[in-house]
Amino acid sequence: MHNKFLFTYLLIYCISSVVYGQEDAASHTSLVADYNYTCHTTDAKGEPTNVCYNITLQVGKDMACTMGSLQHNGENAQSEQLLYVPTTWQNYPKGKMTSLETVPPYRYLTTEKMEKTKWTLHAAYDTICGYPCQKATGTYGGREWVAWFAQSIPTGWGPWRLQGLPGLILKATSSDGIHLFECKKVEQIKEGISYHVPEGALKCTRAKFVKHRNRMFCNPKYVSNPVYYILPAEVENMTVMKGTVLIGNVPIDMKPANYQPLDF
Repeated sequence: MHNKFLFTYLLIYCISSVVYGQEDAASHTSLVADYNYTCHTTDAKGEPTNVCYNITLQVGKDMACTMGSLQHNGENAQSEQLLYVPTTWQNYPKGKMTSLETVPPYRYLTTEKMEKTKWTLHAAYDTICGYPCQKATGTYGGREWVAWFAQSIPTGWGPWRLQGLPGLILKATSSDGIHLFECKKVEQIKEGISYHVPEGALKCTRAKFVKHRNRMFCNPKYVSNPVYYILPAEVENMTVMKGTVLIGNVPIDMKPANYQPLDF
């Protein structure tokens, strides 16, 4: 089964490079994988709660892109916007990691050099999403990660910003147990990987953005007053509807959970 998958996977690469080479896209996929993302955190009262959403990983020959599944499917993605689900392009431009993320009232475009994570492979195995997987551990973004990858799916990409293993990463957990990515479906799909940046997005370095995001969201004030840091001068227009505040075109959840950064 998996040898057949490998043959078909490589065949799609060859076909897509010919058939889709003239289309206006950053790249084209050979497969698409859907993941459940779960963050274990607490609410404003300190009670345990989970923040959950689905993400989609588009895998191309030389790049990959992760985004919210609703956005990928062209559905109403307001719930993802409220959770500030990032869009990340790995190896686009070549050798770079590019992300589009939100800290209200602004959207930010960050670019950094893509460094391969130094993984340690372990003699431990599991079956995830129907594929035999091997365990690996590594450090990225200031966190220790435990990952499970499928060598039968020959690509070094994974969800979010994780990459660099000899097979698709199907599961990844931060060592503290706060963050979990787990694949629920892998499909051989040919589609464009688009690169679109909304007008007005602010460009900055990744390090500067992460420092700014964590300073704003990790502040104890955030969970009780998520707009505490927004200055009146930054509010061009505001709309309030059903517990959600819309500043410009950026929605804000007025009852967020305590923020747990994926990277530091």
